[in-house]
Amino acid sequence: MNTLGIAGYRDYLVQRDGDADLLHRHLASREEFFGGLVADPVRSTRPIDRGVFARNVRRRRPEPGLSREMLFLLATAKLNQAERFGVGLGETYGHNSGDDAPPERVYIELEEHYHTRLLAYVLDMFGLPFQVVPPPFVMRQFVKLNVFIPERIGIAFVGAGEMAGCILFDELRRVGVELFADEPDVAARIDRLYSEILTDEIGHVGYCAARCTSGERAVMRWLYPHVGRLFARQTAEISLLIDPKKLHARLDERFDVDELSSGLPNATFLAAHP
Repeated sequence: MNTLGIAGYRDYLVQRDGDADLLHRHLASREEFFGGLVADPVRSTRPIDRGVFARNVRRRRPEPGLSREMLFLLATAKLNQAERFGVGLGETYGHNSGDDAPPERVYIELEEHYHTRLLAYVLDMFGLPFQVVPPPFVMRQFVKLNVFIPERIGIAFVGAGEMAGCILFDELRRVGVELFADEPDVAARIDRLYSEILTDEIGHVGYCAARCTSGERAVMRWLYPHVGRLFARQTAEISLLIDPKKLHARLDERFDVDELSSGLPNATFLAAHP
């Protein structure tokens, strides 16, 4: 764990991700990571009904009676759709394309693209495709708010969303490892893929916190449990996988970066504590 500010975070991103190519959405070290996944494929032997998955991935609420395994895979497919939508919207408006864009912003945008690929590899272990689906209406409005309001005002909202994302990705990581514990290779791959995302998200939280005033960080902390509840409500599978009372209790606790970082295979970086 590091607290060397935004300058230190820039150095960390270069070391972790390698050279960045925004035009081709390419991070050199991430491509090496995915090359390792391709060279060492993992496949689950668990029977998963592809038709049921395809039918439910576009539903607001899943059909009754689905297995926990199916709910986990649906949550994996859906949770990142709002982030994907926001990144695409920001790209359309050229938010990080100018010569004056700080280098860390380019890295963060590209990391968000890789999150979609990481989750797609989770689904691929079960023979399922990653589908692009629009996030629910409320989530679309939340994302648009973050994209279009003045950056100085919006940074606390973005930071709260990143904090909530850390908790939800961590919870789903734990659920996935538990559900597929009888297939150690599958459980380990789920843990590895989700851990990559969680490592990035912790860095994003620290970056947002470093750009905030002390008052704005207080707003981040106040908003984050409310945003977490919103995310969970908008991805109904999460509420069916995770006891809502336990999830809400965790969101109401102090945001614990040390707990989130514990056991991750990668070094994390926190430019400032929220």
